[in-house]
Amino acid sequence: MKNELERSFPSQEGINPEYIIDFLNACEKAETEIHGIMIARHGKVVFEAYNSPYAADIPHIMHSFTKILTNTAVALAYTDGLLELDDPILKYFPEYRKNANKYLSACTIRNMITMRNGQQRSIGGNEWRPLKSSWKDAYFQVPFDKKPGEVYMYSSGNSYILSYIVQKLEKKTCRELIWERIGKKIGLTEFSWMLSPEGVCSGGNGVSLTVEDMLRIGLLYLNKGKWKGEQLISRQWIDYAMGYLDPIPPENGLQYNFHWDHIDDIWAGRGMFGQICGQVPKLDMVFAMTAADEHYTAMRLFQTEIVDKVKADQETNWENASVKDEILTQKGLRMTLEGKNASVKEHIQLKEKDFVWMPEENCNGVKRVELHFEKDHVRYVMEDSRGCHEVVAGLEHWICGKTTMTCSYLHHQYEQDISRISAIAYWNSANALMMEWRFPEMAFFDHVNILFDGEQVRMNRWVNMNSQARSCPTLILK
Repeated sequence: MKNELERSFPSQEGINPEYIIDFLNACEKAETEIHGIMIARHGKVVFEAYNSPYAADIPHIMHSFTKILTNTAVALAYTDGLLELDDPILKYFPEYRKNANKYLSACTIRNMITMRNGQQRSIGGNEWRPLKSSWKDAYFQVPFDKKPGEVYMYSSGNSYILSYIVQKLEKKTCRELIWERIGKKIGLTEFSWMLSPEGVCSGGNGVSLTVEDMLRIGLLYLNKGKWKGEQLISRQWIDYAMGYLDPIPPENGLQYNFHWDHIDDIWAGRGMFGQICGQVPKLDMVFAMTAADEHYTAMRLFQTEIVDKVKADQETNWENASVKDEILTQKGLRMTLEGKNASVKEHIQLKEKDFVWMPEENCNGVKRVELHFEKDHVRYVMEDSRGCHEVVAGLEHWICGKTTMTCSYLHHQYEQDISRISAIAYWNSANALMMEWRFPEMAFFDHVNILFDGEQVRMNRWVNMNSQARSCPTLILK
């Protein structure tokens, strides 16, 4: 049975509850969308909340926070005596020695972990996820043109190669290794991790974790790799990872260590679009968040609204502290992103309830679109090369379900066979039906607008944020 984390109230652990309320309000004002958050101090959870439809038990696809797990797997292989930080990577890939130049020949595991491998360009997960051939070969096809160890250049390709090395040495995937040696012991949920065509964990991204899983990993690192008296990760490795040993000079004020970057009082393991696990060693504090937050605004606000105030606070007995604890608790319970999207008062009354359209030729390969109006919901159907996909959206209310709906390039090239979805439909103008689709396992949510303009129907779809295209070309429906 999973060991529950101990719970407390902010005021009992030396945090004025008002600071957390101010932080949440500041995030709302900045239009930073928190999906889930947990805060712990002195090893006790003092706050936890989720903006519906996001929830505690729904794992969230991790982007670069995945690198913390990959580097932890490297730590286990290091502890097992199977590798050294200064091992050249070609020790594990002798097939590439023949054509290697002096830069590739000099590149070490340490260079890979610290993102100073000397390659010509970086490699992102969105580049490789659609790739069906060898990711390892794709990595070594990118030239090495700089002396390793000198130039910081962030690349998920490095983490894939580290994952590959661990699997060769430990004879099991990083997921299997982490689950057996750490995950079960610290109480992680049994997580999934995307595999490459070669059957290797993707390394830089693609694991799915809950917010609590992230928090537990942060607590393990804050406690120097020890959990309930057992040293699961060597303390020396933790010191390397945090930059206490062999610190690397900062880049633009940010010190990047073994994927724990350091700025102000926070050491953060981060992932694109706003996932953060932050340690504040000075305050014995850990926090974890998933969000739709492209610029990590929430992390900066956590520093100014909570960390700075706790550091400066000389009081621990605040007036009406228990009342404020309860106000914060209630605020957390009421958090939701499922707004009451109401239709405009006057909109067209369609003569038909069922529509089947054949779109003009389009780059997305959409072959057919259907829209069916039921008593209290609409059923949207789309056919493309992947098959037939359906979303059920409540008319002026939210419906939670599952879908196979496609469009990976809007979602940083992530495409699950089946995704959770929460959807609503409403008339946002006299002749336009709007649907909002939230995917609570991801940072992304889409809007789909169907415009009835006389004899012509046009459909547009766009996403809240992305690393590449944020919208699909307009579909002309006939």
